[in-house]
This record gives sequence, C-alpha cells and structure tokens, in this order.
Amino acid sequence: MPPAMNTFTGWFLMVFVLAAAWPGSVWLVTRGQNKADGWLPLLLSLALSTGGLTLVMFWLALLNIRFAVLPITLVYTLVMLPGWWLWWRGGRLRPVLNLPQRWPERLALLLLVLISVGILFNSLYWPFSREDALGIYVPFAEQMALQRVLPELPGAFTVYEAYPPLMQLTYAYVYLASGWHNELLARLIPALMSIGCLAAAYTLARTLHGRLAGWISALLLGLTPSFVSWASSGYVDLPMAFFYTLAAIFAWRLWQGGALVDAVLTGALVGLAAWTKNAALVGVGLLAVWLVWTVFRRRIGWTALVMSLVACVVVAAPWYIRNWIGANLIIPPSVWTEQASQSLDTLLILVTRPQDYSLTGVVVLVGLVLALVDFARRRLNAPAYALLLGWTLPFFGFWWLFASYDPRFILLFLPLWCVIAGVQMARLTGAVPPLWRSRLLVLALLLAVILTMPVLWDSVENKDEILRHPLMSVEERRMIAIRERQPELYERWYGEPAP
Repeated sequence: MPPAMNTFTGWFLMVFVLAAAWPGSVWLVTRGQNKADGWLPLLLSLALSTGGLTLVMFWLALLNIRFAVLPITLVYTLVMLPGWWLWWRGGRLRPVLNLPQRWPERLALLLLVLISVGILFNSLYWPFSREDALGIYVPFAEQMALQRVLPELPGAFTVYEAYPPLMQLTYAYVYLASGWHNELLARLIPALMSIGCLAAAYTLARTLHGRLAGWISALLLGLTPSFVSWASSGYVDLPMAFFYTLAAIFAWRLWQGGALVDAVLTGALVGLAAWTKNAALVGVGLLAVWLVWTVFRRRIGWTALVMSLVACVVVAAPWYIRNWIGANLIIPPSVWTEQASQSLDTLLILVTRPQDYSLTGVVVLVGLVLALVDFARRRLNAPAYALLLGWTLPFFGFWWLFASYDPRFILLFLPLWCVIAGVQMARLTGAVPPLWRSRLLVLALLLAVILTMPVLWDSVENKDEILRHPLMSVEERRMIAIRERQPELYERWYGEPAP
C-alpha cells in the first residue's frame, strides 16, 4: 500500500502547481482589460503550469542541481510570483464563465461533461498499460525520480532519450512529490490536457463564428472514438494538440489585436508543443510562415514577429540543442518512414477508418472541402482559413508522406480540423430557414446523444472487472490492465500466461 500521507502531499503539490499559474494567466489573457471572458485563462493556466514546472526541472538539471521536491517547487513558485503580483495590481480580475442558458447548449455541455468524466475516471482508476507509456514515458520518469537527473544521451545509440520530456518530467515530479510511483495522479495530467482540447476547440470556434460553431466543434472532437481512446492513455499526442490548439487561439487574437503579449504567448505555446512532442517542430515552421504573412498583411509589426519567435526558441530550442551537442541529432530516428503508405486509403483516412473517427470523420472531411472552396472563392483573402488550413494541411501532408502507418498522429491537429468543421456546419445552419433550423437542431442533438452512448461506454476500460471488484488495490488493477492490453508483457512480468 502506498503511504497515505505521501499520496496526499503529491495531490496537494500538484493542485498547487496547477493553481499557481492561474492569476498570471488571467492577467495575460485580459492584458489590462476589465474582464477575462470564458475558459481561456483556465486553459492557459494548465498550459503554463505544466510547461513552467517541467522547464524549471530541465534548467535545474542543466545547472547540475539534482531533482528534489523542495527546490523544484520553490523555483517554480518564484517563477509564478510575478503573475500573482500583476494580477493583484490589476484589480484581481476573475474570469467570467458564461454557462449556457438555452437547453440545446445545456444538453451539449452535459454530453461533453459525461465524456470528460469517463476519461477522468479511466485515468484515475487504471494504471498505465499502453505500449509507449510503459516502454518510454514511465521508465524515463521512474529513472529521473530515482536518479534525480536527466537521462544521459548514449551518443549514436540515442533514441527515446531525445524525446521531448514535458510528460516524463511531469510524471517524475508526481513520483517525487508522492514518495512512490503514483501512476494514477500522473495519468490525470495528460487526461486534463486532453479534455482541455475540447474547451480549446470550443473557445476558438466560438471566437471565429459564435457559440453554435463552438459547441459543434467540441462535440465533434468529443464524439471521436480515437480521441476518447487515447485521452486517458498517458501518451503525448493530445497534450501536444492541446498546446497547439491553444497557440492557434492566441495567433488569432494576435491577428485581431496585434498585442505583443499575444505574440509572445503564441510563440511560447508552439514552443511548449515542441517541448511535448518533436512532431510539433513542423508547427514551428508553420508559425514562422503565419507570422511573416501577418506582417506583410500589416496586422503586426516586425517586433511582434521577433518576440513570438524568440519566445518559441527560448522554450523549445535548449532541449534540441542539448540533443545535438550530446547525440548529434535533432529528431530521434523513431519515425518509421519506410512503413508510410501514400495511398488513397490513408489520404481519405477520416472516412476509411470509421472505427477511429466515426461520423466526425465524415463531417470534418466535408468541412475541409467547404473551407478550401470558400478560401479559393475569396482568393485566399480569409485570415481564419489561412490560420486553420495553414496550420493543419501541411501537418497532414507530412503525416501522409512520412508517418501514415499510425492514424493516432492525426490527433495532433484533429482539434483544429474539428474547429474548421464546426465553423462550416454553423455557416450552413445559418442559411437554413428558422423553422427547419429548429427541427435540424433537434435531429442533430438526438444523433449526438446516440453517438455519445458508445463513446462513453468505451471511455472506461475493463468495466466488468470494476463491477466485479471495484475496490481493487493498485497492483491488482495493474495486473488486469497489463493482462488485457499487453499479454506478452504480462507473461514476462508475472511469470504466467495471460488468462
């Protein structure tokens, strides 16, 4: 049994870490305004807390300071104190969460809450069991918690040691704070980021085209089987998507207002995406293209462009420079490009794999086609399309050419595709006569309820085992999770064939 007091300490410290970034996030979002509307400060707080904590750990390691809870937490607190001072000096602003008043929006929120609860329950009940979580992220986190240093780069043999370490460092801090390998608390963090993708998709689509587009976008993402399957896995795909989608929100704010703080946040969030998964280096290039385009469209100045890119480089570049110095590589050789299939089947993966994308795939594909047609009709003079399509279609092209052997990687930009589809569906709905619009809305919500049932059912694994013995120990849960997911590993770990 894990020590109860240490477990409580771990939970307390993680709550503190997440909460410490909130005042500064409110100030950054408001930029001296009188209110912070919506979920954006909470989303930014989740991003800056996890990013800030892990970057503190990284720089302490570079300074040869061994990992320990006290110095990590103390330095992190000092980093967050200016945000508290700015928030207090600015009048202690609080976000205004405009909860839905109409029954269709309340129903949409209820469905999203149910899906989120399923994801959270699964992450808090079952230990790690997926292949990469057990083979990459957890072992390195355990090693860092035990040895209290970053993993060494074994020169030419470097592969997984060069993976961006945001998630591994987060797990390591949880283990150190808890005094044991508290997998359940560790799994909660990427699950929160995955759920954050729902709120980020809603926020961006609502900003672009109103509340209806926001709810459609969030529901499309939440009803995607692949999203729900990987949301509680402990993998880094959806956490990277969380940072990337949040960066798109601030990129659009930058286009609208040109504020330097939005430029810095856009760059920093793309940097955090690259600090989470090296595939986001593609996004760094797309960010640079977007910034240059906005400069030539006279929406921002060169100062904002430089500050955004500098923020991105300051966050992400030191890790990749370390990899280059220590192992003569930027991206580890773990992308099996020879297995990529540049076929029509993978090109149309949204509709050829209904087990992964369900109805969402069809709607997103239609939305992409409509967006491209509309973008062409406007002679490329549509900044929202330029942002969303420019940040996703090249990403998809890289996936199709080099990594189409794994449909999971579509999750990296799926939230932004759902935003495109949500905006297009909202535009089409607005063209329908009011009488038919209300009937169409009822039909769509009924369909959403029907689709939620299997997704909600699949969000929790091994339900029969939970019903049979709900108060299992952590070790019993681990045995069941490994047995169901990886029978070969079960046999190696426990010395008997999986039943």
